Amino acid sequence: MKQALLEYFEMTRTPFGKNLTRNELFMYPQLDQLEEMVNLTLADRSMLLVSGRAGTGKTTPLRAFLGELPRPYKVIYLGQDRRGNSLFARLADQLGLRPELSRNYRSLHLSKRIENEVVAGGKELVFVVDEAHLLERETLEELRLLSNSEMDRQSLISIIMLGQIWIRDRLKYREYEALNQRLRLRYALEGLSEQETGDYIRHHLALAGTTKELFVPDAIKQIFVASGGILRQINNICFAGLVKAKSLKRKSVDGALVKRVIQEQEVN
Repeated sequence: MKQALLEYFEMTRTPFGKNLTRNELFMYPQLDQLEEMVNLTLADRSMLLVSGRAGTGKTTPLRAFLGELPRPYKVIYLGQDRRGNSLFARLADQLGLRPELSRNYRSLHLSKRIENEVVAGGKELVFVVDEAHLLERETLEELRLLSNSEMDRQSLISIIMLGQIWIRDRLKYREYEALNQRLRLRYALEGLSEQETGDYIRHHLALAGTTKELFVPDAIKQIFVASGGILRQINNICFAGLVKAKSLKRKSVDGALVKRVIQEQEVN
């Protein structure tokens, strides 16, 4: 089915994907600002919180930015686990330690290994904590403590936390005060404007190998209204629109077809 879709619209790859390099990203003012925040965090070995609604595109650009880092940097992605034991077992494994380390010795062993990696090994460690809003308070506190070094005079690691927008309210509670103060930089991603939505769609079509106007202006307006400018929603509606257009033997997507796709998605 995928190959038939590509041939029908004369594309070279599946459009509206998220496995993108830095050069393939659709760069708009918010991403420019986010990239600057990331660079400042790495230069300072500090902590950054990136928040936003689900689907606003937090993980994709971050992976693209960090994928361009030179060899001294070692990026470790965490946060697939809600509970601390699983998360720190994953971290231990990434650092070459036994994942089954007991909780009593875990922090000590991790701190020593981090020090060896950075001071003796000359590496720059970057921990990316995805879905941070789901993590327990104790887990977030342990992550904060790992960033301490030499009586808190400096940090040996950079930590970038990604979470849904309500994590900002959660961090205002008193029990998160130390972590809240440690977060030197924060950035909230929002949805695209209507103009950016159209540019984003054309950008992804160009990545797929076509410059044809497959989405007419009325379709772009409908996509913007339905998605609220949220990237994941834009991707889903656009891809479904192309599939529906092919099934109807149409060569473009108009506003009426977008409405039909959205209605079908809501029913299903």
